[in-house]
Amino acid sequence: MDYLRTLDDILSNLTHGILVRCQEEILYANKAAATAFGFATARELTDHRNVTGLMGTYIRPQLEAERRFSYFSTVDGNLFFADLTERVVDFRGQQAVQITLNTPLQSAEDLADARTLVERYALALRHAKIGVWDHDRAANSHYFSPSCREILGLAETETRTYLSVFEDLIYPEDRPLVRAACAKAFGERMPYQAQFRIMRPTGEVRWASVSGTSVHDGDGLVLRFAGTIVDISEQKLKERELIEARKTALAGLEAKNRFVSGLSHEFRTPIHALLALPRLLKEQANRPELSDLVEASELAGEQLLSLVDSALDLSGIETGSMDVRTNSFPLAKTCLAACEAMKTRTSARRIDLQLDIDPAAQANFLGDEKLYLRTLQAMLRHAIERSGPGIMKMRLSAGENGHGALVVLQDVGAPYSTTEARSLFEPFSSIQTPDNPITQSNGIDLPLARKLARAMGGDVTIATRGTRNGAMQFYLPLERVASNLDEPIGSIGHTRALCILVVEDNLINQRIIAVILEQLGHSCVIVADGVMCLETIQKARFDAILMDLHMPNMDGYQTTRHIRVLEAEMQVVDFPAMPIIALTADARPETREAAFLAGMTGFLNKPISIPELYEALAPIAAAVAEQQAAQTA
Repeated sequence: MDYLRTLDDILSNLTHGILVRCQEEILYANKAAATAFGFATARELTDHRNVTGLMGTYIRPQLEAERRFSYFSTVDGNLFFADLTERVVDFRGQQAVQITLNTPLQSAEDLADARTLVERYALALRHAKIGVWDHDRAANSHYFSPSCREILGLAETETRTYLSVFEDLIYPEDRPLVRAACAKAFGERMPYQAQFRIMRPTGEVRWASVSGTSVHDGDGLVLRFAGTIVDISEQKLKERELIEARKTALAGLEAKNRFVSGLSHEFRTPIHALLALPRLLKEQANRPELSDLVEASELAGEQLLSLVDSALDLSGIETGSMDVRTNSFPLAKTCLAACEAMKTRTSARRIDLQLDIDPAAQANFLGDEKLYLRTLQAMLRHAIERSGPGIMKMRLSAGENGHGALVVLQDVGAPYSTTEARSLFEPFSSIQTPDNPITQSNGIDLPLARKLARAMGGDVTIATRGTRNGAMQFYLPLERVASNLDEPIGSIGHTRALCILVVEDNLINQRIIAVILEQLGHSCVIVADGVMCLETIQKARFDAILMDLHMPNMDGYQTTRHIRVLEAEMQVVDFPAMPIIALTADARPETREAAFLAGMTGFLNKPISIPELYEALAPIAAAVAEQQAAQTA
């Protein structure tokens, strides 16, 4: 017994830490080991129940099989590293492992620096709330740092193993994702990264971001798997809030878009009559005073229509539904068309609009012709509305080597100050023009012109003080593709009168369309909805159909789809495919797309443009004439 006491006294006073471990129990420890792990006495260390929480993961060197290098955790959670020797011993009849913490062969200063580094590392992890986990499959040991346990909701006395902890705590629906990420990381020997939900023992669900690295042996088997875990529940909550806010914002924009589109449709139906009827009456008005009234009515209708179109364009830009298409178009002719469209307005205000075209601009350019034309028209509407009688000049020039296009609109009133010019690009802002001190609404034409220009990659600006006359300019980075294209556009002549089925529920529009078709030399049959249309086409032959989209009983989309089904079921000789042209007050791009998807072959907006209707029907008339000629040959 004296021998054993002497041996125990010797071991207890060694500077090397010595402990004997048997699975989850420490059978023996000396004072140096207790001090290293943060205990006051060796008895406290041997009584400690969470042995796994103290033990780190060993790094096994190729040589000296009993020699190890590992990190451990003190009872307070601080990390320390040690060079150790490990061997299997028989301790009082039990097979156990003796661990000797060797004295490092470093100077005191090196040890102090190393300890400071470890302390900084531990403090940084704790401050950043980053948990560290480590699983050594070869030694069947695992480690969870205090921060890791806090994230997982595990108590210090928790004795579950690494695998059981993650299998138990990972949210059931996320387990396949985690297993797939682990399999990919192990199979391709790449870093592991996954975000998944965990269910704490209390039932609370949290989000965690876990990353790690695996160590493999020569055969590719995983020896060690270690990494970090971060609680990202707050981040996920903010992401959900942002997603919901975005959905709410998009829903608001969509609701606004639907409102504007619905309002546009309701406006366009009476505007169709307001514009078409004066045009028809003007041809029959013999009294000069009646002709003047008709022209005033037509001008009011055009102004109202332009306001609706501008509001719809602004709504489309704000909701991101503005579609910019690139094609080849004659730049000079487009500018001329914009000026021609303003003749009624310039005449009413006694403005002489003069167009000067640079020879270099007499070419085809790549861009969106319709948006370019709408931008010019918006600029002209603003300039005409704000200018008095006199000369207004528009100059079109091409950039260097013919690339780019610049339109300068001069003599549009006195120049503005920088502040005044800036306010002109705010819709419905209150302004005072230099020529008119009375406060008035700016409208939306110039703001629309700038938004359209910027959507195409250009801009609209206004000359400020320093110029003799007011001026605005529109620049667009277009690319020239051809030249010498200033010849007049040839018209397409009809070679045969057509028999057209008009599907329209509005009585005034029915009468207007009938008169217009009669003037173009065509005959028509009118029905009020899609059901009557289907009944009519099975009783008579028609060369084309003008189809309204919004009707009672059966709308234009459904009717067109039924017609295409009928055509597919019948013989082509008896029931050939008919051209179906949409005729609607809904001018949205998605409406056009939906019409073509339903099987329509053309698309026209209300109010009806007689030249556009003429051009839409001309190819059909030519094709019918060719078919008749082939049959009689």
